[in-house]
Amino acid sequence: MVQETTDRLMKNLTKTILLSAAIGASANLFAQGKYGATPADSAECVKNISLFQESVKQGSYADAYGPYRKLIAVCPAYSKSLYQNGGKVLGDFITKEKDATRKARLIDSLLLNYDWRITHFGEKAFVLGRKGVDLQFYRPKDCKAAHDILKESIELGGARSEPATISAYYTALNCLYGEGAVTKEQMLSEYVRLSALIEQNLADPNLKETDRELWIKSRDNVNGNFFRIAECKDIGSIADKLVQEKPDDLELKVRLLKVLNAKDCTEEKIYLKLATDVHKANPTSESAYSLGQSYVRAGNLSEASGYMMQAVELCTGCSDRVKYLLKAGQVASALGNHSKARSYANQVLQIEPKNGEALILIGNAIAAQAGGCEVPDSWGAYWLAYDYYQRARSLDPSVSDKASERMGSCNARFPTKEELFFRNMKEGDSFQVGCGGLNESTTVRVKK
Repeated sequence: MVQETTDRLMKNLTKTILLSAAIGASANLFAQGKYGATPADSAECVKNISLFQESVKQGSYADAYGPYRKLIAVCPAYSKSLYQNGGKVLGDFITKEKDATRKARLIDSLLLNYDWRITHFGEKAFVLGRKGVDLQFYRPKDCKAAHDILKESIELGGARSEPATISAYYTALNCLYGEGAVTKEQMLSEYVRLSALIEQNLADPNLKETDRELWIKSRDNVNGNFFRIAECKDIGSIADKLVQEKPDDLELKVRLLKVLNAKDCTEEKIYLKLATDVHKANPTSESAYSLGQSYVRAGNLSEASGYMMQAVELCTGCSDRVKYLLKAGQVASALGNHSKARSYANQVLQIEPKNGEALILIGNAIAAQAGGCEVPDSWGAYWLAYDYYQRARSLDPSVSDKASERMGSCNARFPTKEELFFRNMKEGDSFQVGCGGLNESTTVRVKK
């Protein structure tokens, strides 16, 4: 019985859509009122609006289906919510439908729902984005159709595009690359363009935290697709070609430099040229970081430190601030400036409280200072460093192995129970670390 009902509704919907399409082709569609062309239409429209809205409100999408079909036929321009909620109704039917043929027809109806929304309420860039995302979700192998829709959406919307639209577009592009329809050079060119749109949104100081998470997810997906296919030699070669074609395009150089940094392709020949050109023309956090990386690679940490400090100073609100702070802290630590290393790491934790690399950096700085302390303060420094490594391991799984290794190194330097006894100390006591400018409390531990 349920199957027969579904079949009947599908047939009726198909007829309704065809009828509506015919109406849409005539001038009468645009002449009719919001609630239909005649008083009878208006009465039918108002009745079905009530039925449709109540059914959607109750989550009874099967009951909403009939009124939805009537509204499309009688008063398709009454409200944008018809298409917003109509998408939910059709999406629910698609999810529950088991028959492949019927599911395909429902997906067609959903795509037409987006077309009708554009016809009556515009917002083409936005709606095409939603349409493309749904098409990719329901028909992942139809990457050419999804690509074309999403590409048009982004061309119309630019930086106003939704994060899901940009993510889905690059996924579709990657699908075409897998079919041999797109080159690696096109993948890089579009990666550079999309990354700029993503970073522009992430740099918005008024961006809501929930939206920031969506943009970060989009960036991660785009990065993931690109990094799976691009090797440093490919990126370097393509970047070199693009710069030769547009030698005066500073914006292009900035974006390419960001790509090389993201992939850690700092040894490519084009890298230093890009960093130098960008920094000379208009010093940015990216160019300062890039030059700093070049000096790190050359072993000139003193010069590197200056550029890393510039990168941090120039990146007051940019999305890569955490990366720059960490690198500046690591260089400072390598130079023996442990207080500065801790300062940079603490700034990272203000942004990302669970950043394991920052916690490890602090632990490293404290452990390095232990050598300049007398017993029992030297023990205290290792106990305190152990605390930070332990926090890093518990909060950030990505650094678990590194943190465990550091914890073992600290444990090897803990005192024995006998050594504690002669200091009138016992395991589990609280201990205040005061040497090397430290002023933190930790817990007394023994070597295991």
